[in-house]
Amino acid sequence: MRLVVAAAAVLLASSSPAFAQTVCPLQHAVYVDPENGFELQFRPGKPWEYIGMTDAIMELVTPGGDRLWGSIASNMGTSRDVGRLYFGCPSPSAEGPGLTDEEEAGCLQWEGVVYSLNDGEPGFVPNEDEPAPERLLLSDFGRQIRYSDVVDGPGEEPWDVLDFKRCTR
Repeated sequence: MRLVVAAAAVLLASSSPAFAQTVCPLQHAVYVDPENGFELQFRPGKPWEYIGMTDAIMELVTPGGDRLWGSIASNMGTSRDVGRLYFGCPSPSAEGPGLTDEEEAGCLQWEGVVYSLNDGEPGFVPNEDEPAPERLLLSDFGRQIRYSDVVDGPGEEPWDVLDFKRCTR
């Protein structure tokens, strides 16, 4: 009987977001806006994607299937983590020169401070090999996406808080 109770407890714990966060590193985490279906997917980065103080590589997948690419970067631990998402221009690659500052500015769709949320408490975004937080707060995310090239109009934009959905590994 104890074995059955222990197995049930493990099964219940493994289905909760809190358990997933303890075993899922940020680089394999997927977050979702439950109302409109936007997914923020983290993945291990390639060496050429780590420009400056880049800490994590991510993609935003819209409900219509469009993909935005971006990253979260720190400022030597003295500032807040800043996220950026781009659309309509190529992401960094091993083959070629990066975008010019003008090209990058032209396809920037969102830029803002990113906070982790665990038990409702804000914090810094973990390193990509550390446990993924329960939720992410992307400041001014919905408003900037609302007025970007990504959605057609009001009401289609995501909320600023995204919930942990799953781990990709």
